[in-house]
Order: sequence, then structure tokens, then C-alpha cells
Amino acid sequence: MKKSSRLMTVLGIGGLLAGSLLTASASAGTGSTSVVAQPHLTTSQDVVRQTSSSVLLSASGGVSTTVVSETVSAGSWILSANATLVSWEASDYTRCSLYAGETVVGGATTMIGNNTTGAGSGVYAATVSVQGAFSGTAPTTVSLRCAHDTTRNRAPYVDPQATLWIHRSDSLGVAAKR
Repeated sequence: MKKSSRLMTVLGIGGLLAGSLLTASASAGTGSTSVVAQPHLTTSQDVVRQTSSSVLLSASGGVSTTVVSETVSAGSWILSANATLVSWEASDYTRCSLYAGETVVGGATTMIGNNTTGAGSGVYAATVSVQGAFSGTAPTTVSLRCAHDTTRNRAPYVDPQATLWIHRSDSLGVAAKR
């Protein structure tokens, strides 16, 4: 029992440390779009791409807009992205997907607002988090793209500071050696 609780304490402290390093470095971005070098969490291949201005989504339902993107070298990669979606109309599902080239490698859906309140009754916001992974043999552009399901009178937008976190994982998809 003591070994288990000590292990959980060590893992918890490690998670807090890694999370605070990631948060501290992710907030350092400036300019219209910036790449922020990460503290070396496990390798020197961690990258954060962050927007510092809002990205207007298409008013047409189902049409994806690129929110943030980055080109990475060949290898195995773990991806994570966060974005806050803002709208003037409620009751619309917005889908955000991670792409490696033109292939979807992760996705998430959220509803902005509440469909019982009706359109035009305020400003609505929702945060979406997306995770994915892929392996490539050549440089690949990875991107976070978002779209809503229905056509809008006023297009929603992605609030500034949407973040794409990219971590190299050379062991991804490789069986453990014994």
C-alpha cells in the first residue's frame, strides 16, 4: 500500500511539473502566429504553435477553417489542441479536427450555447480539446481545423490563443522490447 501511494505521489508531482512547464511556455507566444520552443519534457522535439488573433470560421455549415498549423519532420507525433469557440447564435455543433496532411487523426465536437435559448439572445462560448497521433515518413503539415454543422447568419470565431501542441514520440507504434 505504501509503495502504491508513493508512486501516485511521484506521478502526480511529475504531471503537475510537466503541465506547468507546458502552460508557462504556451502563454509566451506573441505576434500574429508564433512557434514557442518547449522545455524538453522528454525529447527536444516538442513544439507549440499558437495564434494570437481570432480566426473567423466560415459562415457556411460544414466548411472547415484552419485555425493553426505547423510543419513537422518525418517521425511519430502525438498532437493536442485547445480552442475556445465564440458565437452569437446558440444550438450549433462545432467540430474541430486534427489533420496530418489531409488525413484526420483526431477530432472532437462541442455545442456552443444551449439550443433552448434561441438565436440572437447573447454571446456564447465553448472550449474544445482535441487529441490525435500519427507517423509519417516525410515532412507533414499538421493543423487544427474547425467548422460548424449549420449555415450561420454571423460566422462564429475561434478566440485568440488557440494552441496546437506537438510532441515527438519515436516509440509510437513500436512494440516494446523484452
